[in-house]
Amino acid sequence: MDTQSLKAFIAVAEQKSFSAAAESLYLTQSAVSKRIKQLEEQLGTTLFDRHNRTISLTEAGEALLPRAQHILDLVSDTELELENISGDISGSLTLATSHHIGLHRLPPVLRKFVHAHPNVDLDLQFMGSERAYQAVRLRQVDLALTTLEQTPKSDIAAIPLWQDDMVCVCAANHRLAGIPQVSLQDLSSEP
Repeated sequence: MDTQSLKAFIAVAEQKSFSAAAESLYLTQSAVSKRIKQLEEQLGTTLFDRHNRTISLTEAGEALLPRAQHILDLVSDTELELENISGDISGSLTLATSHHIGLHRLPPVLRKFVHAHPNVDLDLQFMGSERAYQAVRLRQVDLALTTLEQTPKSDIAAIPLWQDDMVCVCAANHRLAGIPQVSLQDLSSEP
């Protein structure tokens, strides 16, 4: 069972389409179909029910899907661990972040990182906090910098890096301008 066939299988299962999976993998549809056929022959079972214009996982496909992802995760983790033994920092780092963090907090940090680690291929993806947590959980990104902490606590470690102050800005003649410490209660009565 080779990893390329498993990647094709997962892509087809997620996209529910051979052509969409091929596009996401930068392959031809026939190459994806061939990989799925080889995997089905190797396992001796059909993984997809093919309907007129739709496909769905068979019972065997449903059973294989989490295991295939687990296998690919293990391969990826092993490759990373072996690369780290050499002491060279290289490879790819996929980072999810909000626009605010990406535009206002990260530029000086990323500049230092890229200078210190020129062999790292950095992929920065902008997304909201909830989507970033999901992307980490699905191993679509390696790391996420979010503006919101996920609740309730989950299987993802969240480490606060800084605290942003919330500032109330209003016209000098606004009723809130005369309040030394504006509370959420004060703000809640504003239209």
